[in-house]
Amino acid sequence: MSDNLGTYFWPTFWFFLVSFAALYEIDLHYKNRELLKEYQSLIKEKDQQEVRWKELMLNLSEISSGVNLEKEAEKKALMKLPDSSKIKVVVTDEEN
Repeated sequence: MSDNLGTYFWPTFWFFLVSFAALYEIDLHYKNRELLKEYQSLIKEKDQQEVRWKELMLNLSEISSGVNLEKEAEKKALMKLPDSSKIKVVVTDEEN
């Protein structure tokens, strides 16, 4: 009887060892896929943040250049620059 146990010990041991290694490999693969999904979503979010940052920098440069003020004046107050032919320059003599 003890001889029968000895013949099944090593195959059973190797079976459990290989099964454990296979389950460990499956778990590692699953975790790797989850981390890859998370990484890709973070890359996507980073790209969206970069686009938003560039839009904000464009808005800042537009505001600081005064172009925005000119556009608002045209739109809200119906103001526009006159033709250059209609502009008259008045020169005054301030020394007198």
